[in-house]
Amino acid sequence: MVKIQDPNSLIQAFRHLLCEEREKRKLSQSELAKKSGLSRQCIALFEGGQRVPTFFSLFSLARGLDMPVTRFVSLFMNKLEFYEQQDQKLLVADSKKAKWRL
Repeated sequence: MVKIQDPNSLIQAFRHLLCEEREKRKLSQSELAKKSGLSRQCIALFEGGQRVPTFFSLFSLARGLDMPVTRFVSLFMNKLEFYEQQDQKLLVADSKKAKWRL
């Protein structure tokens, strides 16, 4: 289970996953918007990290990407775990640098 240390990693994980999955399918933001029932502006805000998805949005995006919502959420959790691990590595590296400076 992933413990969310930083809300920013949650947003970063989601925006990267959405971009990757959309690009894998060679969909434009407009095409994904049509398939998902969301607006193109909404997709752009998600991908820009300026908007957090709602429960409804997750289902809509999964439908637009032609994947089961469980798969989409699973990929998201994997990506989130990766970002959380990267943040932890950076924190450890920063604390080691601080010790060397003392």
